Amino acid sequence: MQLPAVKRPQHHLCFFSLDPRFCLAPLTALPVDDIRLPDADRSLLCQLDDNDRRQLERQCATGHAFRIGLTIEGRRWQCHLAPAENSHWLLSAEMGQTRHDDSLGLLEWQLQQHWEQEPLSLAARIPMLMDTLVGQQEADRVILWRHYPAEELLRPLYSQGLPFSLQPVKAERRYLRTLQQRGGLSYSHCSQQPLLGAFSYLTEDGIQHRLDVPLLVDNTIVGLLSLECRRQRSPVTPSDMQFVSMIADRLAEVIAAPSAPEPVSDLDIDIDRLTPVLSRHTGQDFFNQLMQQLATLCGADIALVGLQHYRQDKVRVLSCYMDEQLQPPFSYQLTGSPCHFSVEPSRRACVFHNRVAEQFPDDQMLQDKGIRAYIGLSIKGPDKHPIGILALLFKQPQTRAAAVQSLLEQLESRVRDELLRRRDQEALMVAAAAFDAQEGLVIADSRMQIQCANRAFSHLSGYEREQLTNRSFLSLRAEDPDNPTVEVIFNAMEQQHRWQGEQRLLRADGRELPVSIRISQVRDGLGITHHVCCVEDISGQKADKQRIEQMAYFDELTGLHNRRFMVAHIADTVIQAELNASRGALLLLDLDDFKNINDSLGYATGDDLLVQVAERLNTFAGQVEGASLARISSDEFVLLCPDLSHGYTGTKTRAEQLAQSLRELFILPFQLGKLRLHLSASIGISLFPVANLELEEYMRQADTANHIAKRVAPGSHVFFSQEMADEVKERLRISNALQQALANNELALYFQPQQQVKDNRQLGIEVLLRWLPPGKQPISPAHFIPIAEETSLICDLGDWVLQQACSRIQAWQAGGLQPGRVSVNISARHFHNASFVSRLSILLLQYPACRNTLTLEVTEGVILENLQESRTRMTQIKALGVNLSIDDFGTGYSSFAYLRELPVDELKLDRSFIQHIDKRPQDRAIIACLLELARTLQLSVVAEGVETESQLATLAELHCPAYQGYLRARPMPEADLLRWLANQ
Repeated sequence: MQLPAVKRPQHHLCFFSLDPRFCLAPLTALPVDDIRLPDADRSLLCQLDDNDRRQLERQCATGHAFRIGLTIEGRRWQCHLAPAENSHWLLSAEMGQTRHDDSLGLLEWQLQQHWEQEPLSLAARIPMLMDTLVGQQEADRVILWRHYPAEELLRPLYSQGLPFSLQPVKAERRYLRTLQQRGGLSYSHCSQQPLLGAFSYLTEDGIQHRLDVPLLVDNTIVGLLSLECRRQRSPVTPSDMQFVSMIADRLAEVIAAPSAPEPVSDLDIDIDRLTPVLSRHTGQDFFNQLMQQLATLCGADIALVGLQHYRQDKVRVLSCYMDEQLQPPFSYQLTGSPCHFSVEPSRRACVFHNRVAEQFPDDQMLQDKGIRAYIGLSIKGPDKHPIGILALLFKQPQTRAAAVQSLLEQLESRVRDELLRRRDQEALMVAAAAFDAQEGLVIADSRMQIQCANRAFSHLSGYEREQLTNRSFLSLRAEDPDNPTVEVIFNAMEQQHRWQGEQRLLRADGRELPVSIRISQVRDGLGITHHVCCVEDISGQKADKQRIEQMAYFDELTGLHNRRFMVAHIADTVIQAELNASRGALLLLDLDDFKNINDSLGYATGDDLLVQVAERLNTFAGQVEGASLARISSDEFVLLCPDLSHGYTGTKTRAEQLAQSLRELFILPFQLGKLRLHLSASIGISLFPVANLELEEYMRQADTANHIAKRVAPGSHVFFSQEMADEVKERLRISNALQQALANNELALYFQPQQQVKDNRQLGIEVLLRWLPPGKQPISPAHFIPIAEETSLICDLGDWVLQQACSRIQAWQAGGLQPGRVSVNISARHFHNASFVSRLSILLLQYPACRNTLTLEVTEGVILENLQESRTRMTQIKALGVNLSIDDFGTGYSSFAYLRELPVDELKLDRSFIQHIDKRPQDRAIIACLLELARTLQLSVVAEGVETESQLATLAELHCPAYQGYLRARPMPEADLLRWLANQ
C-alpha cells in the first residue's frame, strides 16, 4: 500500500522551532529544493554575520514577538518570531529572496567612509589595514615595503602573520618596471619565479603563492604591498585585485603624506585607544603593533620591548619602533644603561625626566639618538624574577611622565602574558629542535608502545613516523646473543629507572643496525607515565673499531694476521696447550734471497710475490686443523699449529711432515705477469709447551732455528735445540765485546811478508787483523770476523784497518823503508758501502805515500754480487792509484770472463790448492792452468799457505812468481816485522 505523496506548498513560507540554544528545527516542508538550511546541531548565532546576530540577540532578549530580516545560506529570510513554551520561539520565514552582494566592494565602501570620518596616523592605520587584508584574502603574511630609489632597496616597514626578519632586499629594476606596468603581479610556485630572485627568504619560509601590488604616488613606486601564502590559493579575481589596490593606494597616500608631530596631552594617553591591538593580536604581531601605537600615542621617539633572562646582563629586544619604522631584533646591554634597574627585584619602574644620556655615557643608543628622557617598566614573572622590559625613550624632556608610566603599568599584565608565552614558545622550539636533532629519539608509554618518534629515528629504522606509532619499541630489537636480553633491560629499569647499552636495531628492510640506546623513565605520583629512548647509530664507530683492529692485528698487504696478533695468540695457545696436556709447533718461514728480488725487480714486484706466497700459505693453513698464519715481517711468516699430539715424539714427527709439505709449496714457480720466479723458504721450528719457558721465547727459538737453517742450506728446515741458543748467545756476546774492543784499542795489526819463489826476496806485505783482549788469550779472526760480517760492524773494522795500514805505510816510507805492496782485505759489505770510495779517497789525501803501494784484496763473491757496480767501483779505485787483488781465487764462482773486463792487478791462489800440490796431480794441474791464465792476462800471482819446502819446490817448477806462508814468515806485529825486514 502506498501512502499519498505530500504536496509541496506553492509558497515560500516555512515554520521552524528555535530552542533556547538558538538551534533551528523545521516544522514544515521546504517550499523549494534549492533552499539550504543552517546546521541544526549548531547555534544559529554562529552562522549569522555580526549585524544579524546582534539584532537577533537583542530582540529575543525582550521576550516579545518581532519581525527581523536574516541572511542565511545566501538567501534573505523575512522572519516573524513569537514566544512559545519552555523559552522556545516559533519562527515563520519567507525565504523567496536571494541575496547577492559584493562583499569586497561593500567592505571597500565602508573603509572609505571610515577614513573620511575618522582620519588616523600612519602607525594607527597600518595594523587595521593589515588585519583587513589577512582576514579577507586569507594571507599567511602581509608585508609593507618602502622603496628607496637611490639605494635601489626595498625595505620592509611592517609585517604581520608569519615571523619575518625585516631585512631589506635589492630592488630589481626589471621587477619594478613589470610591476608598475601591470599594476600588480600574482605568482604561483614562488621559488621558480625569476622575477622573485631577490626575495631569497621565500623558499626558506615555504611560500607558495604571492600577490604584489605597487604603492604609486604621481606614477612613481614609493612602496610595495605583498600578500604571501604557504599554500596554493584560488586565482586572484578582479575584485581581489581592486580591493588590494584600493588599500595600496591608501597606504601610498599615508606614506607620502608629510608627517607633522602632533602635541599629545595627558588626555590623549588613554588605554582604550590600544584596545584593538590588545584584543586582536598576539605573538610578534602584538609586540610590533603595540610599539608603533605606544610611540604614536605617547610621542616617544623609541619604543621597545625585550625578553630578559634571569641573571643575564642583556635583554633581547623583540620589537623596537625607532626612526618611524620597526627595527630588526637586537641585544641591548643592561649594564651602563637606564634599563639596568630591571635586574633589581624590588624596582618596578624607572623614570628619567631629562638628561638621561648624561647619566649613562656608555649607552651608545642614547648618545647616537640624542635621547633626553626615559620611562621604563620592569615586567616580573610569577616568581618575582624579571622576564622582560617595556621602555619609551624621548628626545625631549618629559613633564607628563606619570601619565605615561600609568599607561605602561596598565599594560603590564598583558605584556607579561605575551612575554611568558614567547618564552614558552622558544622553549618549545628548542625542545622541538632537540627532538629533531641528529640523535634518534622515541617517546614510549609505560608499556613501551611508541607514541612518537623524531625524523632521525625514522631514518635509522627505515619506517615512516606514522608506521612507528603504537608499535612496541622492543619489537624493533634484533636478537643477538652478545647483547643484553629484554629481561636484563627491564631488571635494570626496575632497579635504576634507566638503562644504557648496545643493541641491534631491526630495520624495515630487514637489515640490522648496531645502535647505542639510553632509556629513561618518566614518573609521576602514580608511577611510570612514559619512557624516553635515545638511539644513536654506532655503525660508524663499529666500522672504525674494526678498521683500527684491522690495522692493529692484520697485515695491510696480504690480509693475514700481523706480528702483534700472533704474539698474543701464541701466549693464549701455549696456555691452552698446558691446560689440555697437548703439544704443538711454531714454524717460522723466511723467504730466501728475497732482498735480491726487491733490489733487482723492484718493490712492486716483491709485494706481488708476497701476496702470492701468502695465498699459498693461507690455503695450506686452512687444511691444518686449528692452525693460524701471520706475516710478522717483510719476508717472514709464522704458522702456529696446536694439538699436533700429546707426546713429544708424535709432535716432532707431525711438525716434520708439516715442514716438508711447506717446502713442497715452493716447488712450483710463482707467475708474476710474464715473469716466472722460483723461490725457497727456510723454516725454523719450535715445539711447545716447554716447562719454565717464557711465552715470548717460542718466537725467538723459531727465529734462531731459522737462522741456522739458512746457514745450513737455503730451503731447509731445522728444529730448535738448546745448543743453537747457546751459539746465538755466544755470537751476540762476541759482537758486543768486539764493539767494545774497537773503542778500547784492543785490536792490533799483524803483518805477513810476501816473497819471490825463485830467491825468497821480499815483495810485499799482507795486513791482518788480530784481537788481543787484555789479560786473555787472543781471539782468532776465524771466530770474530764472520760475526762482524753479519752486521755493519765489519765496516767499522775495515775503516780502522785501512786507516792504521795507511798510517804505517806513510811512516815507513818517511823512515826510508820500502815494504813493497801492502795488501789489505776488504769484506763484501765494506766494499759495496756507498761511502767506501769517498772515504778511501780522503785517506789517500791524508797519506799520499799509499798511492801505488796500497793493494785491496776482495774475493770473487764480492765482485759477482753485482758485477756492473763492482766494475764501476773498481775503476774508481784504480783511478786513485790503488791496486786490486782477487783473494782466494778458484774457490768461488770462478768465471774467467770477468777477469778480462775488470781492472785487476793480482790473483791470490787459495791455500786449499797449495796444501796438496806436491801430492795430488789434480791440484798441480789446476795451479798450472791458473798460472798460465795469469801470464796470458799479465796478472801477478801470489800463492797462499805455503808451509813446506816440497810445496815451495813444486811452485818453483810451475814458475809461480810469489808466495806467502808459515814456511818463511808467520804473521807478526810491527816491531817483529821491522826486525825481519832488517835481517833480510
